Amino acid sequence: MLVTLTGAFKNAGDYLIGHRARTLLATHTDHEIIDLNRKELTEQSYQLINSAKALLLTGGPAYQKKIYPDIYPLDLGRIEVPIVPYGLGWKGSLNQAPEDFKFEPQAEDFVKKIHQSSFFSSARDHQTVGILNRLGIDNAMMTGCPAWYDEEKLELDYQPRDINQLIFSMPAVPQDHVEPLLRYLAKKYPRAKKYIAFNAGYKSTRSKDRAKFTRWNYQMILKARLLGFTPVSFESDFAKFQEIMGAADLHLGFRVHSHIFSLSQRIASALIAEDSRGISQLEALNAPVLSARQPIQEITDQLDEIFATGAQIQTSVETMRSTHTQMLRFIEQFS
Repeated sequence: MLVTLTGAFKNAGDYLIGHRARTLLATHTDHEIIDLNRKELTEQSYQLINSAKALLLTGGPAYQKKIYPDIYPLDLGRIEVPIVPYGLGWKGSLNQAPEDFKFEPQAEDFVKKIHQSSFFSSARDHQTVGILNRLGIDNAMMTGCPAWYDEEKLELDYQPRDINQLIFSMPAVPQDHVEPLLRYLAKKYPRAKKYIAFNAGYKSTRSKDRAKFTRWNYQMILKARLLGFTPVSFESDFAKFQEIMGAADLHLGFRVHSHIFSLSQRIASALIAEDSRGISQLEALNAPVLSARQPIQEITDQLDEIFATGAQIQTSVETMRSTHTQMLRFIEQFS
């Protein structure tokens, strides 16, 4: 048995990570896969963990300043089996260099302790591996995010197609480029069915400025409607996310896992990075790095090139395919 620890609450991207992570484990090991919610650990949870071969910390940007206790409130003294990070990445501000990132002292101690097993860990990008290396941790491998891999489509190449339906994924916090990007899509694809998508719902989940950000979301919905976009919420609805995202011919926006999902389905996609997660994923995928800090004309010029030829999209597809072997190396440890 393997136990995964995940935390999907509202954001459809978190559900995608957990789903793909468990599918990979179920496909490539003979273990029963049990999933626990990282915020709902009980005495029975620890008993279950200690009956497993390993506890896999599964999620997205978990390497934050306070990974412990904010992200993983684990009592390490009660866990008797190896703890192994699975596809975790770091999260910093947009212009923060990974060399400048530091954990809080108790969080750094936690990170070092969970890398003491004989298993090597899975990191979702090269920047995360570098951060761990600077802590003296040398048993982390860049495997990409588990969400990269839909193995039924792994051998397929990207093929350009007519754009009949498109998705624009909204950022987690207000970004000035949203309106001009909506206008860009409306002008470039006037006949396409267009959605403006909110992966975690219309209401902001941010602890600070929640009301302000929510008002901005609804303002953007009104402006998007005037441009022909239909709003859609994927809050806590992974099935809806898969259905609508999977039927699209093009994705553009700020959500990392909308981008990853689209690439995994060989759908044209471009990501605008709003923080370090986006930057590190674009670099890991050998994709053009588009940042929310760039001038809008510079971004739209690059988008024209990305969508015109599809060559850069195919490069990311090939990167996913080649990195898949690293993910399998990680998973085979648990066979």
